[in-house]
Amino acid sequence: MTTAADLELLRQIPIFAGFTPQEIERTADRFREVRFRKDDVVCRRGAPGDKFYVVASGELEVWSDEKVPAVIQRLRRGDFLGEISLLVGGTRSATVTASRSARLLALSHEVFEEDLLSNPRALEAISRVLCQRLASNARGRAPKRACTIVGVCGPAALRGKSVVATALAHLLQEFTGKHVLRIGLGMPTAATTDVPAADDLIARIERYAGDPAELVLSVPSRRQDTALAETLSGLSDRLAGEFGFVVVDLGVHARVGREACDAVVSLVPDATTRVDADAGRSALRVLNLFNEGAQPIPICSNEPFVLPCDPRLEQLSGRAAGAAALREGSPLGPPLRRLARKLLGKSVGLALGGGAAFGLAHIGVFRVLEDAGIPVDLVAGTSMGSIVGLGWASGIPPRELERLAIRLGTPRTMLSALDFTLTRPGLLAGDRLISIFEPLLGGVTDFRQLVRPARAVATDVESGERVTIGAGSLTQAFRASASVPLVWAPSKHEGRALVDGAMCDPVPAEVVREMGADICIAVNVIPLPRKGVDTVITKLSRGVGRLNPLSYMGDRELPNMFDVLMNSIQTLHYELGNFKAISADVRINPDLSPFTWTDFQRAGDLIDRGAEATTHALPEIRRVLEERGAVGAVNPG
Repeated sequence: MTTAADLELLRQIPIFAGFTPQEIERTADRFREVRFRKDDVVCRRGAPGDKFYVVASGELEVWSDEKVPAVIQRLRRGDFLGEISLLVGGTRSATVTASRSARLLALSHEVFEEDLLSNPRALEAISRVLCQRLASNARGRAPKRACTIVGVCGPAALRGKSVVATALAHLLQEFTGKHVLRIGLGMPTAATTDVPAADDLIARIERYAGDPAELVLSVPSRRQDTALAETLSGLSDRLAGEFGFVVVDLGVHARVGREACDAVVSLVPDATTRVDADAGRSALRVLNLFNEGAQPIPICSNEPFVLPCDPRLEQLSGRAAGAAALREGSPLGPPLRRLARKLLGKSVGLALGGGAAFGLAHIGVFRVLEDAGIPVDLVAGTSMGSIVGLGWASGIPPRELERLAIRLGTPRTMLSALDFTLTRPGLLAGDRLISIFEPLLGGVTDFRQLVRPARAVATDVESGERVTIGAGSLTQAFRASASVPLVWAPSKHEGRALVDGAMCDPVPAEVVREMGADICIAVNVIPLPRKGVDTVITKLSRGVGRLNPLSYMGDRELPNMFDVLMNSIQTLHYELGNFKAISADVRINPDLSPFTWTDFQRAGDLIDRGAEATTHALPEIRRVLEERGAVGAVNPG
């Protein structure tokens, strides 16, 4: 038997618009309540269909029939399903699951035929909804969630849950322009016996001009988790027209996140801790270094999100600290903003190619992206791309990187790199690479100190495998990634002999995806060699050749041996780099054909070329970001 609230819901559904009050009350009494937990299958494609459902609370997802199923519809309070199989007498046409705890009203096949199929206005309403769903399916995009619930939870001993919840409420409102409600779970009082129903909470929401709204909800014990999950789900249904997100500071109520939330953020004591199954498969982990015993970890992946200590927040309450963490200068701001973008499925990663001096063009890419307000959450680089990428991930502004690159790009500095060796497998030992390019790191020495996640890509010269380095010394990482075979000696790393990462992955777009980026921007700075554009080594070789009488006995029109080697590698890296960047959402190819890989003294011009190419790519980058935002689904990865 339905409740008064269910009867009111049925009155608002178009398929009952033609019913008299007596008819709708009679049909309402014939509905039966059915409950589903998150991820339960409501109906499966191909199974017999014998019931018609109306969603009373919660949310359902309709899945496409493909090798890789995707959500094509979302059904919420007031929507109905199951009508197709009842109309045509066949099996279910799609698989439907509960994306959060759901309460449905079910009508048997016999009652459906007796009460609905005999009503012309009900049939017209059903036909109209079917056409809308077919049109939506044809567009290939599931409708946005009307209201998304994000839960923040963690063990009682861990601090920071309220800070994270408050910060996320502010950031989701800032990033999406939608109103956000933050719910905190207060301590129960003597009068607290049951979790209030969703309808009873609407009037208790406190609204603040420009800030997320607030609601404090008392929960008597964890035994009330099921009721709390239903209340949160029902509250989301009723707030869908006003709020785009509900952020819930769940505290220790992790099971509620599993049942009621679309995404869960879970605080963990260390990076090795896996999220409790109750928190859900989609939980994102946060490591708060303020907690006792928490140890810094390498910043080399989007997750777990590491919150550094900020002494200025220690004396503030959770809500006040969460707002203060987003102020300029707080070290908590960058990881919290990355977390919010990841929840929205809009985290951006940069894949940077190598190419010696060509790699300086990446600094122009950084400059334009920052000036345009395009947030970049993580970076992976090969060879020179790893050097400037690690510098940027260290927190050095692009214009400071540009100043350092121009200062380093002198003939004297480049000549100092010529540490010839007879004892290692390379023309140059490569040790001076570190002393030359270390200033680009701004004094940061270890992956644990990075501001944004980064990795350097190298190649195992003995196996040909790609090796991603994301821990330990930054200088040793870029030394391995930039070791051009035969030119610089290989670098030892964890028992491997590593050479230039460009030998196997010139533009590491796949690595960026593995690190957790939703959107990948790939930059291939290596051009094809241009005839007549000579390196300083080529010019020097020709001068020396004129003094060698034996050189007149050969073909003087052919390039020298060193040019043959380097031009061959450049051609290979250009073609392989573009192939490796195929999976990227946006690819940037600066026109660097007038330059050579030795033109460090032309750093300013190379950087400007990178900036110019990125400026041309900005409309496409913005289009991809807007398209991702249009999906509207929380995507914790």
